[in-house]
Amino acid sequence: MITVFVAVKCISNKLLIKKIIFYIEKKTARRKFKMVLRKLFFLTALLILPLLFISCGGKENKKTNSAGMNTQPISIKQFDTPSGADPSVSAEMGGEGFTGEGWTTNTNYNSIGDPKATKGGQINWSIPDFPATLRLLGKDENSYYTRMAQTMMYESMLDQDPVNEEYTPRLATHWKISDDKKSFKFRINPNARWADGKPVIADDYIATFKLLLDPGLLTGGDEYYKENFDMPVAESKYIVSINAKKVGWLYFASAAGIRLMPAHIIGNITGKDYLEKYNYDCVPGSGPYYIKKEDVEKGRTITMRRLSNYWGEKEKFASGLYNFDIVRTEVIQDETLMFEKFKKGETDVYNVNRAQWWAEKTDFDEVKRGLVQKRKIYNQNPGGLSGIVMNMRKPPFDDIKVRKAFSMLYDRKKFNEKLFFNSYTPIKSHFSGTVYENPNNHLVEFNLDSAILLLEEAGWNEKNAEGYRMKNGKMFEVDMTFTQPSQERYFTIFQEDLKKAGVKLNLKQVDGTTSFKIGNERSFTLIPANWGGQNPPNLEFNVTTKTADDPNSTNWSGIKIPEIDVIADQYATTFDKKERISQVRKVDAMLVEQQPYIYGWYANYQRILFHNKFGYPKWYLSRFDDYYGGKELGIFAIWWIDPERFAAYQEALKDKTKSLAVGEVEEKFWIDLKTREDKGEVVMLTPQ
Repeated sequence: MITVFVAVKCISNKLLIKKIIFYIEKKTARRKFKMVLRKLFFLTALLILPLLFISCGGKENKKTNSAGMNTQPISIKQFDTPSGADPSVSAEMGGEGFTGEGWTTNTNYNSIGDPKATKGGQINWSIPDFPATLRLLGKDENSYYTRMAQTMMYESMLDQDPVNEEYTPRLATHWKISDDKKSFKFRINPNARWADGKPVIADDYIATFKLLLDPGLLTGGDEYYKENFDMPVAESKYIVSINAKKVGWLYFASAAGIRLMPAHIIGNITGKDYLEKYNYDCVPGSGPYYIKKEDVEKGRTITMRRLSNYWGEKEKFASGLYNFDIVRTEVIQDETLMFEKFKKGETDVYNVNRAQWWAEKTDFDEVKRGLVQKRKIYNQNPGGLSGIVMNMRKPPFDDIKVRKAFSMLYDRKKFNEKLFFNSYTPIKSHFSGTVYENPNNHLVEFNLDSAILLLEEAGWNEKNAEGYRMKNGKMFEVDMTFTQPSQERYFTIFQEDLKKAGVKLNLKQVDGTTSFKIGNERSFTLIPANWGGQNPPNLEFNVTTKTADDPNSTNWSGIKIPEIDVIADQYATTFDKKERISQVRKVDAMLVEQQPYIYGWYANYQRILFHNKFGYPKWYLSRFDDYYGGKELGIFAIWWIDPERFAAYQEALKDKTKSLAVGEVEEKFWIDLKTREDKGEVVMLTPQ
């Protein structure tokens, strides 16, 4: 009978409905029941067959099917709250008729999306390791997949302009900073809704903040909010205020950037219970996507689905964004298999991490025919910090001479020339690729003789029969885990050079989740790490003394420099950007001098391959982010399935004599834009 219901609902033909009901009533005798069901099945099948091709929806569904994409958005809506403000809330308190007099807003801002984007379809990609959690908050939440998912499912009070980084509306339409710059107010958009249909209100901000204060989250972040803020106050249903205990630009940024969760779900939960209950069961957010519990296949796949009732669909900040109905992520630990599955079309986009593969393996037939597009996209994504972390909390790396010796034995120049086709820039800063990098930092280069002298000065003078150095009767032997088979190429060279200096290095491959756990627990001696860059940096969470032993911070090496703590406090309270740049450069010099990392390298571009069925703005990516997103928005938010390209792609797959446009490999939109800015031009994004 469900089939009959669907047919009736979609066709809405009253005469036909009457005939169906009459037919059922007339033939309900028990002895003819089977015959009735058989006839009814054929009748309803005739009614529904056309619907399988035209669907029951409107224009969006037609676009989707015309492109050959059998997908639909979902809804988890439970509460049917009317749009607009609660009529009991006055205009003065943020309700209907609110004028914003005396408040700040921004309507003339850039949108990173393209208004001509088409909704619908699915994009598939792969990652090497399954995330330890999908939670918004708490232990282990800072994986790159989780960061990407957070930008798609949860929203903060404000966003930032993708070009000039000025504040723009998101959940809040207006904001106000007090004259003493210590009190902040936000007026929540009365149209904002959670995925389940309930309104977003001031109590949600308070409930999220309260959870942030819970040490049971095991992040150490609770201390930051306790030390720097008073508890926020709901001044009305739509206005929330929060006071900072100190004056500083960073505190407004922190208050405006908290991603919210609904009070009616997390309002009375403890940090401990939140960690246990919501590890892979996502709390519904107010953003455009959601991950259902049943769409998480642990260790294998995660499927994120677009919501059909996203409240911000028509808002300017969402223009041209959030187009895919489905973002499917598959875990493929073997890098070669990951590449082969992409070439077969089983995944749609592939980030080419290996310079050798980019040079030697990315000109296969589908690339030459244009079915696969090859792009080297230059943007201003901060270079970040990569290399090998040395645990300074315990021997042997509590000795700076040993740390400097190990850095001198890591032959980055050889790696770059022999393995990486001179594609990368060696790191000499914790803030590579940004204005915060100290230009006077010394670049560490390979020097076997100097490294040996430093090891001897550190007391490793004797050698055993195997040629390894000894101290106090103990052989110089260290362990290091790594995650990707491709890393073994240069880690074995490092191993050989260490042996020349009298040090034994034991290498062990583990999966990424295990490596991340080891790092967070600080239970390592040496461990590779690769952190995304920050612009502007947040010193409070990365390099201050209190973060050294806090799980879930990125201070894996154990940096504890009192002078940095002092500058970090000054940095948070300095409103002049030039002065902040000077402060961070001082911190950078101190960090590099202490040599907490065996520094690696970075690239000022992103190399990707993708199957030629997508639409995208001419800038391809966000200005300050990775291709997948994490800090801002990546291709999963910005791109879309282009019906014409999809159709041409499908035809070319069937007919090997057909080719598609190849396009330029190098894309420098953001570099060119910066050049225009440097000339004093005010730039606004305009889609092609």
